Order: sequence, then structure tokens, then C-alpha cells
Amino acid sequence: MQWIKYEVENYASWIEELSQRYRKSQIKATTHVNSEILQFYWSLGRDIVTLHAESRWGDKFISNLSADLKAKLPGIKGLSETSIGYAKRFYLLYNEYFTIHPQVGGEFQENAIWRIPWGHHKYIIDRFFNEPEKAMFFVQKTLENGWSRNVLLNFMDTNLYERQGKAISNFKASLPSPLSELAQEMTKDPYQFDFLIMTEGCRENISV
Repeated sequence: MQWIKYEVENYASWIEELSQRYRKSQIKATTHVNSEILQFYWSLGRDIVTLHAESRWGDKFISNLSADLKAKLPGIKGLSETSIGYAKRFYLLYNEYFTIHPQVGGEFQENAIWRIPWGHHKYIIDRFFNEPEKAMFFVQKTLENGWSRNVLLNFMDTNLYERQGKAISNFKASLPSPLSELAQEMTKDPYQFDFLIMTEGCRENISV
């Protein structure tokens, strides 16, 4: 009986270990997809700015761009005028931060901005577009503490930035904890599925 009890406990421990291992792999994969999404928005915003697209192609440029991208990528939700506008501001905000702090430029690919969801970034952009250091502070705090969007919003309404000091030190970006609210939101983020799943229209266009 003692042997049976040991085996049962051992099996239960193994199942728990496998569950945790799977969860960590899921978060790692989700974080990678999220990073790809954000780098696409960064490159889109960069192109708009560096090409002087709005002055070159007129006041309705963003509207036209949205329509043309949707025609090429039917069913994808992250290509609205609003999303494209955020992409431009996303690039301007964090590019400004790295211009102010060129010493971190070499670590750009490993930075925390790639590791939190697009929805979090939109809240930060809305609140701190003209304050890049404060924006980066809340990006890093979100990742450090695994904040959901609601928690982030609550802390942005406090003077946390002023209380904890304005200097951003050597921050090491890491994966969110599998048990954090941030990780839960990332795995359920519709942008993740939208980015990965090809619609019937896309498949038909590619097969032609």
C-alpha cells in the first residue's frame, strides 16, 4: 500500500510538472508572437514617419492605407485606421525614448517594449505620448509585476513614477510569470490569433 501511495503521489507531481512546463512553453510562444506583432507595428510606424507618407500621399493616406491593406489581407482586424495611427505613435514614442537614451540602443531587440501586449501599449501611448521616460517606466513595471490592463490603468492614475524615482536603471526584460494576469491576457489576446490565423480569403489569394 505504501508503494502504491508513493506512485500515486509521484504521478501527481509529474502531472503538475508537465502542466507547468506546458504553461511556460505557451507563454514563451505567445511572447514571441507578440514580439513579432509589435515589430510589425514598429516598422509600419517607422515607414509612415520616414517616408513622410501623409504629406506625400495626402490627408486621406491612413484611411487609404487601411483599405488597401485590408484588401490584401482580408479578415485581419489589426489594420484599421485606428491601429495604423497607433503604430505611428508607437514608433514616435519609443523612438524618442531611445533617442534620449542612446546607450540602450544596442539592447533594443531585447527591450521590454516587445514583451507586453499591444493593448497595454495603446493605454500607455494615450497617457504618456509626450513623456517617453514615464511611458518606458510603466512598460517595465508592467513586465516586472505582470500587470493586467486594468491594474496598469490604476497605477497610471497614481504618482508611482514620482515616488519610485525617475531614473530607469539596468532593467532586464524577462518572460512574464505563467501565473501573472499579464500572461493570462497575452494568451487570450485576439491580436495573437488574428496575426497567426489565415482566413479563407488569404488562402485563396495565395493559391491563385
